[in-house]
Amino acid sequence: MESSLISERVTAGMMAAMARGKHVGRPATPARWREQVEELARITDLSIRDIHAEMDGKVSRSVIGEIVKELRNNKRPERISGGMSQF
Repeated sequence: MESSLISERVTAGMMAAMARGKHVGRPATPARWREQVEELARITDLSIRDIHAEMDGKVSRSVIGEIVKELRNNKRPERISGGMSQF
């Protein structure tokens, strides 16, 4: 009962904020971090976990996964294998 009242008030507050033009939800990933993830996904064969580690956890693995999936499925640029020689 109490939790449903709280939930209704929170939902009403969020709807009122959106009606006033306020952003509701998680902030967007900074462009410079997104660009770093895109570059790593484009030029290497690093896994999502490895890219997450390279970014020192600045970007969540789920966001990295979305970026990597989008880039690697839509664009097939030439990639450099992680640590392996091209010869």
